[in-house]
Amino acid sequence: MRILTITHNYPRWDGDRAGAFVARLAAETVTLGHTVRVVAPHAPGAGMREIQHGVKVVRARYGPDALERVGYTGALREPMRATLLAPLMLPPFIGALWRVAANEAEKFNPHVVHAHWWMPGGWIASRLGLPFVVTCHGTDVRLLEKSYWRALAAPVMRRASAITTVSEFLASDLRRLMPAVTSKITVAPMPLDIERFASGASAPKVSPPRVLFAGNLIASKGVDVLIDAVALLRDQGVQCQLRIIGAGPEEAKLHALAAQRALGDAVTWSPFISQHELPAEFGEATVTALVSRGQAEGLGLVLAEALLAGSAVVGTAAGGIPEVVVDEQTGLIALDGDAVDLARQIDRLLADRALRERTIEAGRARIRAQHAPVASAERFIALYKEVAKGGSAT
Repeated sequence: MRILTITHNYPRWDGDRAGAFVARLAAETVTLGHTVRVVAPHAPGAGMREIQHGVKVVRARYGPDALERVGYTGALREPMRATLLAPLMLPPFIGALWRVAANEAEKFNPHVVHAHWWMPGGWIASRLGLPFVVTCHGTDVRLLEKSYWRALAAPVMRRASAITTVSEFLASDLRRLMPAVTSKITVAPMPLDIERFASGASAPKVSPPRVLFAGNLIASKGVDVLIDAVALLRDQGVQCQLRIIGAGPEEAKLHALAAQRALGDAVTWSPFISQHELPAEFGEATVTALVSRGQAEGLGLVLAEALLAGSAVVGTAAGGIPEVVVDEQTGLIALDGDAVDLARQIDRLLADRALRERTIEAGRARIRAQHAPVASAERFIALYKEVAKGGSAT
């Protein structure tokens, strides 16, 4: 089969974490004998046309380097906070992606289009006159809480041959928000680079035990609660350190909070690192935390990656996190926004080696069953074939 993938998030260079799960699916689909072409936004430093792991990637340039500040910046999620230029560049961003997608569709003649996120990928796919699948990853479902976004999404979802979500939580939310397309919705977990992350288990644990966060430094991730929890533990005499990997609009506030809590060199900071470096970071950590607020997580793949690398995990019941962290089985669940309870759960994992080993082992088995690359790709290929024949996703 020939599959055209449209996405606003895709690795810009080797080791880039942006859209890594989309790239893994594309690469595995090629390994299984099909042809995939990807249309994604350009970004400074990225090639315009290249082959990544057997996948041809074509990038849409929407301005000079200095103005390409929509893709890969969080501007689609929070356009008014990402950069002052982002709102002005949104129309050329979507227009360029649409133009390149239409051009590649004409040349490539795909059997099916796979759009990741309904906006902008699904919106563009719905205008190509081809059968298409939409995968919702989380932020795009949250948009639908607003009536004007639902109105914009409605024709996209109606025209889609199939709609998939990365978690049952998102599928349930999508059915609630758009009941007219319920019959099209299925859950299809995205693939993980299981062996790459499993290699992190060989990294030695650091001392004192490390608690790790890796992700966007935005309010919904609850990193402030994590800082408070680690400060509480240290005040109680628990030997531990905190490492924060990431960047985002809350960075300055979080640095100030860590200073206020007198964490000093007990907390270390790093900008985003490559996919090649992450497994060792997870492997060195005793506990990895993702304590998001509300419904902010579509799934929480960072916790799945950490389990593969041999780190115990703690999360909140936000969104799809409990589909990775089954409380007391594959990790521990802390109360949303409660630093005292989070400190208690982290302390349990730091103090109880048997608990860590049991939850890590169960977590690894769960992740391998749900996110194995070949199995995930085979599920999507079966869906592509059904869609190309004019069939239903159900």
